Amino acid sequence: MNKTKVYDEYNNLCSNIKSYRLKNNLTQEQLAEKAKCSISYIKQIESQKNFKNVSFVTIINICKALDISVVDLFKDYK
Repeated sequence: MNKTKVYDEYNNLCSNIKSYRLKNNLTQEQLAEKAKCSISYIKQIESQKNFKNVSFVTIINICKALDISVVDLFKDYK
């Protein structure tokens, strides 16, 4: 997988997190609390400004907080 494709997938992941968060009427603060991570980390992920290696544990925690599957998070949702 080339670097551009990785960035595209990362941006899709970040967009989906934000979209599902808004669909669930959660603030970034509420998502962070439910996902057991910091507010600033959720903000960094959603902003897509910096490429971050999001751990699988964090992805699982976010999915649980949003009541979605990991597969849902990687679909083209937007």
